[in-house]
Amino acid sequence: MVKASELDEFLHCDAIKNGEIMEITGKGRRISAEESAFERTYVEIPVRLPNGQDKTWTPNKTSIRALAKVFGDDLDSWVGKKVKVNISRQNVRGEMKDVLYGEPYVEAVIQQKSLQ
Repeated sequence: MVKASELDEFLHCDAIKNGEIMEITGKGRRISAEESAFERTYVEIPVRLPNGQDKTWTPNKTSIRALAKVFGDDLDSWVGKKVKVNISRQNVRGEMKDVLYGEPYVEAVIQQKSLQ
């Protein structure tokens, strides 16, 4: 069976579930406003989903800030790091949409907190 979510190179909310963990598999790439179809600068990050699919994630600024606080400012150092997905339904330009947010997932910190 072929799933529509498998055909898209980019990560969308239909390809992953709320609370799942994905892994950053490569260095982030800055796309300039000149290169962008959206006429704005953004970042593309290669990720691997829990089902083994590889996708390109274009994180929003909120996600980038949250990840940078824990993983550091240099996106090259994010390779191999894990990200917990949070999907939120919100108003985007007058239309209700699912929006994907990423937060750092650090197993050692989680395990340490559970031991306390």
